[in-house]
Amino acid sequence: MKKRFFIFLCSLLIFAFSCSDDGKNNLLYQYHSPEEIESFLDEVALKYPNITSLDTVGYSQEGRAIRALIISDRDYPSSTLPDPEPRVRFVGAIHGNERISAEILIRLIEYLTYNYEKDTTITELINSRYIVVIPVLNPDGLAADRRYNSRGVDLNRNFSIEWIYSSTSGSSPFSEIETSSFRDYSLGKIFHLSITFHGGSVLVNTPFDYGRAREGVAPAENDLVWLYAKAYSTSGNFLNNPDLSQYSYMEDGVINGGDWYIAKGTLQDWSYKESGCLDLTVEIARRNPSTESEVEQIFLYNRDSIINYIKMAGYGVYGYVKKDTLPLEGVKITVYYEGSFEGDIYTFTDSRGYFNRILKSGNYTFKFTKDSMEKIVNLSASGHGDYIEIDMGN
Repeated sequence: MKKRFFIFLCSLLIFAFSCSDDGKNNLLYQYHSPEEIESFLDEVALKYPNITSLDTVGYSQEGRAIRALIISDRDYPSSTLPDPEPRVRFVGAIHGNERISAEILIRLIEYLTYNYEKDTTITELINSRYIVVIPVLNPDGLAADRRYNSRGVDLNRNFSIEWIYSSTSGSSPFSEIETSSFRDYSLGKIFHLSITFHGGSVLVNTPFDYGRAREGVAPAENDLVWLYAKAYSTSGNFLNNPDLSQYSYMEDGVINGGDWYIAKGTLQDWSYKESGCLDLTVEIARRNPSTESEVEQIFLYNRDSIINYIKMAGYGVYGYVKKDTLPLEGVKITVYYEGSFEGDIYTFTDSRGYFNRILKSGNYTFKFTKDSMEKIVNLSASGHGDYIEIDMGN
């Protein structure tokens, strides 16, 4: 009886695959291990040396490398510094059991590199943006198919904003080697826009996670945050996902983090408040898909949204700050909204004096400060990228 049942089951599976347009797409999907993803990144860097390079963000508790692939036309190939362009960061697998978050970044890398010099939009983006993809922030968790790192810490509760002690949040902010390495790497790059991908729901989650926007805990620039979040959710097929979550206080698939549920010590809150980079938490799937076609479909639900988000990294004001003829590093740029309130995304110039500040169209007052130097400039931003040069010596 058991033998006949086994033969019947095998026949049924063969029949199901043969009836599909492409039987292989219905086979169980084999998720990539951290080592396989690292090999994939190595192969991409070798195949596309003119537009890619590799960084090591750090190492996990168990010694696995946390790798970042840089996708850019590399205007400065002899330099280890980021190009003076809007800098966008994508992060996956901060929770090791949310494996789909790493898989769509593999597909994003393939899509961008393959289409360079084939697709005009992709070519222009790679030529004008500095894109950094970190497919796996928690390689030990991914290897073990568990949420936490190898010390039992939820890395998305180990950042410094409103951190509280718990059995899974670490002994202190940045107590984990994965989060401290990520912090140092990100501060060195000065990113301007970012997304951290998750699984478990389907929605776009905005800062802040640590309190409810409906109770007044929200970014000062919440309108700008929602502009970018909605640009993600509405520009592609994201809202067509049948698993789209439905919650109170959600609009077009977007919700402030704390209005969904309160979480403290998260990456996106740290990124916004301490590094001047708007990071969105994008939940892309309720569960890890089981077939190739399902994984591909999740990527297609998000692909055009990601491309539009990369494009919007250049919307605002950018330029250089110098003193006399020398570039000035570490200048803090503060934005005041038509003189009424102070923006809370604080960015800084890099070693070339370059800065980029995301903004929607409008009239603003910019304050540039470093040590005892200060310069105030009134600007009208088009919302599509306006260039300025500031001389702190005059």
